[in-house]
Amino acid sequence: MRLLDKTFSSKTVLLLSIALVSTLSANLAFATSYKKHDYSYCGSSGSSNTQSKQCNSPLGEYTYDLVDDGVYNSVNPDNSPVEIDGVNISLSAFSDTNNVSGETVVAASLQKISNTWAYGITNNDEAYYNGNADHAIDNINYYYEGSRAAYKSGMTNVERDYDFVLLSFDSAVTLTGASFSWLYSSNDSQVSVAALSDTSALTSGVNTWSDIVADALTSASYDIENCDYLEHRADFAFTESAQYWLVGAYNTVFGNIGGYIGNDAFKLANVGFSVSETTDNSPPTAVSEPGTIGLLMACSIFVMWRRKKTI
Repeated sequence: MRLLDKTFSSKTVLLLSIALVSTLSANLAFATSYKKHDYSYCGSSGSSNTQSKQCNSPLGEYTYDLVDDGVYNSVNPDNSPVEIDGVNISLSAFSDTNNVSGETVVAASLQKISNTWAYGITNNDEAYYNGNADHAIDNINYYYEGSRAAYKSGMTNVERDYDFVLLSFDSAVTLTGASFSWLYSSNDSQVSVAALSDTSALTSGVNTWSDIVADALTSASYDIENCDYLEHRADFAFTESAQYWLVGAYNTVFGNIGGYIGNDAFKLANVGFSVSETTDNSPPTAVSEPGTIGLLMACSIFVMWRRKKTI
């Protein structure tokens, strides 16, 4: 009998151990650790094939590494000590959380999670609960009807919140891509992006995301993909340049690409951009036609007057 008990206990321990390992493996699948990528070799003849991939990627030209380069938290980049290839950059956070059930966009808290997990956002509504993505850049609604959070709080039918990071540059740039240190869902995640001509609509505290996107220079949504040389990344296809760019959780107002809404959460690690070259397209200065005709007429009248006086 004792032998049977020992055998049963050993099998039970083995099964529990296997279940625990499986659970840990499943959780790790959603959290790829952030890795620093060095682009200093770009353009050198000795770069390997893998390095060439990185250099040719949209993140390879100018890359802002939020962890390594640091973050200056402000809407205005003019006094920012963060400088990438001559461009000063600042970051700030926004979410549609004027109140728990509202859609008005207001400021949120941009947070450095750690050197491993880079940056996320905590909005006003997330002060009321703790969840898996409460400090990520997300569109997850913990108060959906029938949820445990709704049951505990008594709140239902709460509007979904969309978190966005505003990247402010002191000169016009084109965003080319972004990489992420962590995803809530590695199978179906999207990111929304928009270029703004100014920040007045965003910072007014009276507008919704629909209002803000209506005045945007351009906007779009992109799939976040797993890549062998930059774990989680999204490549952008913009041609427009702007000083202000929004990057945040998938919102169909920015562009509907058919992804599922409600499971998009990530932490931002890198942003790729290209610097716009300014060219002088003004036409050459020309003498005005009316002024030239007037000068010729004056000269003709003067010559006729001289001739008449001589006769």
